[in-house]
Amino acid sequence: MIKGLHHTNIVVSDMTRTKRFYTETLGLEISLEVSIDDSEFSRGAGLADTRVAATFFSVPGGNTLIETFQYLNPSSRPMPSDSKANDMGFGHICFEVDDIRQAYQSLRDKGVEFASTPVTMANGVRWCYFYGPDRERLELLQLAPESD
Repeated sequence: MIKGLHHTNIVVSDMTRTKRFYTETLGLEISLEVSIDDSEFSRGAGLADTRVAATFFSVPGGNTLIETFQYLNPSSRPMPSDSKANDMGFGHICFEVDDIRQAYQSLRDKGVEFASTPVTMANGVRWCYFYGPDRERLELLQLAPESD
């Protein structure tokens, strides 16, 4: 039935700011930009008179995309400012890295806010959460070295 993960979607408040963050800060590439003003999209989304600015970002190492929508109509509600990792709904998107210390420092140098410094689990996996421009929760993950 399911043959793979094609994309994940984030609803954003400012597409210009989002594009800058995902390209300049995270180093992803834009694979498609499109405006959606279509009655079938509105019907599928269950929202009347929907207009969306959409940008798709390519994720290195595979075919998965991050799709971002800025709803021009109807207006979106912001993510609650007190949102926590255990709240229902969208959790986070995880990016695998080779060197979490280097990735963490590079993003900190670019002004990215982190929930914590990288943590190390008992199995050697290292990770930390950080925030996108609309406080979407993102993760850096360094897998444990393979043992012989």
